[in-house]
Amino acid sequence: MIEDFDIGSILNNIEKHQAAIYFSRRNYEKFQVSIIQYPQLNILRYGVVGKYAQSLYDAFSASLKSDVGNDPPYHYLEEAETLMRDPLLENLDDIDIYGNNAKLLCQILIAQRKYDEAKQILSPCLEKVQRVLGDSHDLTTVLLQIEGMIRSHF
Repeated sequence: MIEDFDIGSILNNIEKHQAAIYFSRRNYEKFQVSIIQYPQLNILRYGVVGKYAQSLYDAFSASLKSDVGNDPPYHYLEEAETLMRDPLLENLDDIDIYGNNAKLLCQILIAQRKYDEAKQILSPCLEKVQRVLGDSHDLTTVLLQIEGMIRSHF
C-alpha cells in the first residue's frame, strides 16, 4: 500500500498521469478495505486520499497544456472534489493537514470556476494558518497566492 503511494507520487512527478491515477486509485481502494480490518490505519487516510485527489487534479491540469485537442477530463475534478470534501472537514485541528487539504480543494474548485466556494473554504483556513504558522511560512505563502487567484476573478 505504501509502495503504491510512492509509485503514484513518482509517476506524477514524471508526468505519467494516467498511471499515477491508476496506482493512487488502487492504493485508495486497498486502503478502504484495510481500514475496516485495522481502524488504527485511519490516521494514514488523509495522505492516501490526498494523493489520489492530487493525481486526478494533476492529470486534469496536464490535459489543459496538451496540444492533442481533446476535451479536458472535467470528471477528474469532480471526483477529486468529492474525495477532498471529507478530509478537509475532519482535520480542522491539524494545521498542516487542514491547510494542505484546503489548498488542494481550492485549486480544484478554481479549476471548476467555483470561486465563491473556494473563497468560503480558504478564508477561515488562511486566517488560522496565518495565526498559527505566521506570515512567512511556506503554507501561508501558497494560500495567499491562491487567495490572489480567487480575488482576480471578482
